Amino acid sequence: MSVAANRYARALLDVLYPHNAETGYDHLSTLNRILSEQTDARRLLENPTVPVEQRKALIKEITSALGSLSEVRNFVDILIDRNRLNLLEEILVTYQKTLDKKLGVVRAAISAAVPLDEAQRNGLVAQLQKATGKKVRMEVSVDPTLLGGVVARVDSTIYDGSLRQQLESFKGKLVQG
Repeated sequence: MSVAANRYARALLDVLYPHNAETGYDHLSTLNRILSEQTDARRLLENPTVPVEQRKALIKEITSALGSLSEVRNFVDILIDRNRLNLLEEILVTYQKTLDKKLGVVRAAISAAVPLDEAQRNGLVAQLQKATGKKVRMEVSVDPTLLGGVVARVDSTIYDGSLRQQLESFKGKLVQG
């Protein structure tokens, strides 16, 4: 992450925390997604030869249509003033990590052999919260190469509850015994 993106993310979080921190992230993330889909609009907004007032007017229209917080619109205006809108993706990543840290939240990337139902997700969240001592937000993906079970990655720690790992463990016990 760039130093500039880090500074912008922390500044926005300082303005929005605690009451609008998550809402602000959602609004900024939605704007970024729209700009990623509308490449012509993004190019126009990132083009320093287009007058700043014209770019700000476009952002005002977009953020008004989205119902964005005024702080988010003002923040994007600052990025436009300083020709830093190209840092938006990095700012979002840093913002989310910093907010998670403030809220005591860890992100877990879950690979499962099959899609998990709500009860399985809730049980997994409870187990990970117990193991980490923090609130857990999960992103679940299906990995058909797993024979069964799940593999959870939380920061640099891997919790391997896959069938393959269980079979390897069983094999080790058989060889020892």
